[in-house]
Amino acid sequence: MENDIEIGRMNELTLVRVDEKGGFLDAGKYGEVFLPLSQLPENHECGIKIEVFCYMDDGRLTVTAHRPRVLFGEVGRLTVKDVTRGASYLDWGIRKDLMIPYREQLKKLQPGDECLVYVAKDRDGRLFATQKFERFIKDTLPRGCKLKSGDRVDLTVISRTPLGYKMLVNGLFYGLLPESDSLGVSLHAGKKIKGYIHSIRRDYKVNLSLSGSGMSGISSSTDFLLRELALADGFLPFGDFSSPEEIESRFHMSKGKFKKVIGGLYKAHRIELLDNGIRIIKNEVGDAESEGLENKQEEVLF
Repeated sequence: MENDIEIGRMNELTLVRVDEKGGFLDAGKYGEVFLPLSQLPENHECGIKIEVFCYMDDGRLTVTAHRPRVLFGEVGRLTVKDVTRGASYLDWGIRKDLMIPYREQLKKLQPGDECLVYVAKDRDGRLFATQKFERFIKDTLPRGCKLKSGDRVDLTVISRTPLGYKMLVNGLFYGLLPESDSLGVSLHAGKKIKGYIHSIRRDYKVNLSLSGSGMSGISSSTDFLLRELALADGFLPFGDFSSPEEIESRFHMSKGKFKKVIGGLYKAHRIELLDNGIRIIKNEVGDAESEGLENKQEEVLF
């Protein structure tokens, strides 16, 4: 007997028998479910585990070895295939299309439209899409969540705001990626990237970063600071004299990390430390702008 099936997610089910048309998998309380022969692995001996996507279709459990573009509890960008009077149907990447009821649409959708949707589930276990997904996602770190500053996370771009980019973190809650931390990275609604928890506020709202802690974080922050210097004609009025709050507000990094970054650049003879700020060494300006952008893109894009 298999463990509880997670509707809308990938599950590993045991192959219990095979005939000329395909295989039958043990789906626990749902009984045996059929998988076409074309979707069975080359070695399909009874007893092996097969990863399949599980969903309800006409009241019965159905499985496919193909992974849909968006799983239950995830946000993704899908294309409208067909429109009826009460709903639209999205290309899900599998045989079955994903329905988005009219009441779950922000505007009337037309075939060919792309829309950012969340995959939800009704009381009967049927999956549907919604553009009105704010009710499913928290604005703050869920209580009991063990994520902490420096942890690497999966991010999905939701929207651009005056403060930066609103991001879905691990499919669970929203966080904010400051505008200044996205330089050199092309971001659009639905794009998935890797990032880090930068800080968790007292109200449990989360600030994000595209650079991590430790040496990898220092390296990324170095590229970022060099680009900032290049964009500011080689001079920034910040240094050891700046307050932690000023540095946090301008660069979205701690003063400790900022000091390590400028210390490393100074030892490498890439910047000068002045009484009123830091200045990039002249022949570094062009290199800083191109190298910083290139390194930033390589680090965070899939």
